[in-house]
Amino acid sequence: MKTMIKAGSVVTMDPKLGELERGDVLVEDDKIVAVGVDLARNMGAGAERTIDASGMVVMPGLVNSHIHTWELTLRGIGADWISARDYFAHIHGNLAQRFEAEDNYVANLLGALAQINAGTTTIFDWCHNLRTPQMTDASLDGIVESGVRAVFGHGTAKPMGAHFANSQQKPYYEIPQPREEVKRLRSGRLASDDGLVTMALAILGPDYGTYEVAQADIRLAREFGIMNSAHTAGRQGKRMVPDGFWRLNEAGLLGPDHNVVHGNCLPDDELKMIIDAGCSVSATCMAELLNWDHPPLLGRIEKIGGTAALGTDVDPYFAASMWQEMRRAFMHQREMDNRALSAAGRWPAESHATTVRTALRWATMGGAKALRLEHRIGSLTPGKEADLILVRGNDLNIFPSVPLGDPVQAVVMNAETANVDTVLIAGKVAKRHGKLAFPAERIERLKEEVLASRERVMKKGSYVYRPVPEGPRP
Repeated sequence: MKTMIKAGSVVTMDPKLGELERGDVLVEDDKIVAVGVDLARNMGAGAERTIDASGMVVMPGLVNSHIHTWELTLRGIGADWISARDYFAHIHGNLAQRFEAEDNYVANLLGALAQINAGTTTIFDWCHNLRTPQMTDASLDGIVESGVRAVFGHGTAKPMGAHFANSQQKPYYEIPQPREEVKRLRSGRLASDDGLVTMALAILGPDYGTYEVAQADIRLAREFGIMNSAHTAGRQGKRMVPDGFWRLNEAGLLGPDHNVVHGNCLPDDELKMIIDAGCSVSATCMAELLNWDHPPLLGRIEKIGGTAALGTDVDPYFAASMWQEMRRAFMHQREMDNRALSAAGRWPAESHATTVRTALRWATMGGAKALRLEHRIGSLTPGKEADLILVRGNDLNIFPSVPLGDPVQAVVMNAETANVDTVLIAGKVAKRHGKLAFPAERIERLKEEVLASRERVMKKGSYVYRPVPEGPRP
């Protein structure tokens, strides 16, 4: 099927194609065939579907390179937690252990639909509360049913505190990924690297597991030809294996197939070693600013020569919106740049290293590279898969910057979920005229099921939300 998207402000994120003030995009089946001016007139014959993009920005779908989709059920309980310590205690030490397969399914389905609704076409679903194959299959069922493009990161549960004290197993940080389960998935429904949903391992890494476990997990991922990703605080004195990344690098286990998440406390020399090894880094700026005393890595990654990616991380803190994440990341890095320039006596600056196009790159090609999907998505390049979105420029929060302004500034600084008019994933319409293609009545039932799941999980965990009183001023 041919689809002609015509007369939009086209932002390709392809440096060779650039940006078109008024351009067209031709899609055939699941691929982008052509991008240019007057395609509708010159190549539009035979297009079964035409989408008028007048007054809209046509751009690649956003790529959320780190999200725990299953945590949608727990939205709105954690913004006032004191630190990441409370996250681990309340989530992994309690509520995650109360989830069953059906809880994972409804959260992943509704969470993935929320991402599509907001213009995110690809997610790295870092699913780290899997205790049984049934939970894994249910989590995958939700992702697949939603229609989102996803890298499914198989993670393991992390019982701790009182819940761990009552168990008979070894501590979670001594338990590697289950080989037979990885084999089952890789030889079954996640066997293909060309599907809409592909596989990765969401591993403990040397900050949250023993060196032996980190080594075994990376070797297992390589055995099955998949990428691996690890949370990495990098906080000195708090790491399970302080020299773990150095040792992994010496053993030849770091490379483009390893994704570091967070890493905002990493010292410069270790970060450089990780980037030089080819690893990608996903920053979750809003979560890191909320919980840590070290800023997100964004500018440091760019300075070393790497490419940063963005993720929304955890729903208990805030809405998993890539628009908010991208905007906050941009503003934070500009603040960091300004402070550095001022300290060097170069204020006011003549130019900035961080621009709105930098931020949009983090949220598109940066994420695609982190997930090793840059050959398939991340830009409107002919031959790539047709993951793209249309953002209305006539809405009151954007107008009149589209079409008579900078479309990149418009989407980075102004766009919200409500402005996303159309979403295509692999050429298939997932949202049109501001409405998801997914049945509305099914979404309403899902909301009821998620509410029931939340009540059940909270009751099992004896968790009651209480506002946290203000502490002393620093």
